[in-house]
Amino acid sequence: MRGRSPRSGSSQLFGPNGLAASYRSLFEGEGRNIVLQAVVAFVGGLCEALVLVVLAKLAFAIGGDDQQLSGLGPLQSIELSVGTYFQVAVVLALARAGFQALAGHLTASVVARSVTRVREGTFLDYAHASWEAQAAYEEAAIQDLLTRHVTRATSVVQSISLAFYMFFTMAALLVSAVVIDPVASVLVVGSGAVLFSILRPLSNIAKRYARLQLEAGRRFAASSLEAISLSLEIRAFGVNEEVARRLAEDTEAEVRPIYVSQFLQRIVLAVYQLFAVTILLVGLYAVYEFLDRPLASLGAIVIILVRSLNIASNVQGVYHTVVETAPFADELNEQREHFRDSVPPSGSEPVPADASLAFEQVSYRYTKEADLALDDVSFNIHHGEAVGVVGPSGSGKSTLIQLVLRLRQPSTGRYLVGGVDAGELRDKDWFERVAFVPQDCQTVSDDVMENIRFFRPWISDEDVISAAKRAHVHEEILAMPDGYRTDLGSRGGGLSGGQRQRVAIARALAGNPQLLVLDEPTSALDMRSESLVHETLTELQGSVTMLIIAHRLSTLKTCDRIIVMGSGRLQAFGERSQLEADNAFYREAIALSKLRS
Repeated sequence: MRGRSPRSGSSQLFGPNGLAASYRSLFEGEGRNIVLQAVVAFVGGLCEALVLVVLAKLAFAIGGDDQQLSGLGPLQSIELSVGTYFQVAVVLALARAGFQALAGHLTASVVARSVTRVREGTFLDYAHASWEAQAAYEEAAIQDLLTRHVTRATSVVQSISLAFYMFFTMAALLVSAVVIDPVASVLVVGSGAVLFSILRPLSNIAKRYARLQLEAGRRFAASSLEAISLSLEIRAFGVNEEVARRLAEDTEAEVRPIYVSQFLQRIVLAVYQLFAVTILLVGLYAVYEFLDRPLASLGAIVIILVRSLNIASNVQGVYHTVVETAPFADELNEQREHFRDSVPPSGSEPVPADASLAFEQVSYRYTKEADLALDDVSFNIHHGEAVGVVGPSGSGKSTLIQLVLRLRQPSTGRYLVGGVDAGELRDKDWFERVAFVPQDCQTVSDDVMENIRFFRPWISDEDVISAAKRAHVHEEILAMPDGYRTDLGSRGGGLSGGQRQRVAIARALAGNPQLLVLDEPTSALDMRSESLVHETLTELQGSVTMLIIAHRLSTLKTCDRIIVMGSGRLQAFGERSQLEADNAFYREAIALSKLRS
């Protein structure tokens, strides 16, 4: 990290903040497979080394017309014919191919499982996190985390797995070379290790540029998501070129560190290969000048070491990639840990049937430094009652609803459901009995049936159709090209605003909720759609507890009582006639609504 003192090579790899820590979660549960992969790679490397030794012996034998060949290293006393050596070479080559195939299977399996586990696990960590943790992140930051960070981190899984295989193959080759001729091999291998250490700082420079790329990429994600969400306004104002120019600037800021990183990677590989060959030549010259070694032995070592150097250059390239990608993996791990730490504990109590809702001196603040968003709010709502929530912007309506839905927990005070503290209720039971209709209703990329079912497989087709009828959208669905199997897409296809709102209400009703919360359900509807929504709400009165946030007073005509919020406090709670007589805000709202009508 920037500003820290240099660390030793081992701590950079295996320390608490080393590369191993960055990628440990990617290989969680794969210990047995990794050990097996190491064994297979090492044995396959030994087979490859023996094949190279046999080929070297055959080459010198054929050139020297020898019919009997002795072994190398500790096997010098064994003499075999040229024909036998050919047979041995074929057997070893087949064995090596078999071990390579097995290693390929193990590597592919580890990669497939790791990618699946990381992608699924990252989203589950986010989905299970508290609403406070989710709401604290911008949409673009979450999208960037779930796409770019996950993609970059999981792309390294294959690289690390291949490097792992190459490393143990190279280790087997080097062990074989040392067995054949320890002196010559140690001179060359030791020089190669020194070279690897010398080139490591270049990879660390790439890591610093990767952090710059990370930040620039986050800015581009935010700008591009903003441009997509404002596409209608951008087109209407004719500012396409200006927005594209801004995105181009963000792209350029991300591309610059990518260029430096990729350039450094190529330089590292080129320098490594050049110096590796140079070291090999110098080592061989030293052996030639100062040491007396058999020509066949030296030839076998040269072949093995050249092959090892080729693998080592690939390992060096993978190491560079792993170092460069580490900031993405680190941030992914940190955010996942933060999400997991934020998961609120689930209670153990069942949700009481036909329960009342009560706030007892509930207060809430978003941060320790922030002012109270809710201040000493108390009320009681009976089962089956329809309650409207009104108040000016910033009065605490949305915060109130989020606490009612148990998306947030009170900072002080108690929230009771049927006399039971809401925090003691089982989450699964609670969320199966609660439904929410947001002001901006979204659809998923699927047909109408699945949009209403909304990832709840226990809801039958009959329940979906029944909910659509209750939401007064059934006949309009049947009139669509494929009825309930008409694909809507993520933007709602050809649905009007009123149809989309009633599909969302059907989605909420499909689970037969005990509590239904609606946020401005008629704010953007035409008169016919508004009338149909009112008809649905009227039919639900008495059977479902409803909380309805509304600015338009016409929405409140189905409500039994109304909560008036102001500056985070409950200003009034009563029937419409009572509020019209006693509450200034409600009287002003009525006057404004008459002017608009």
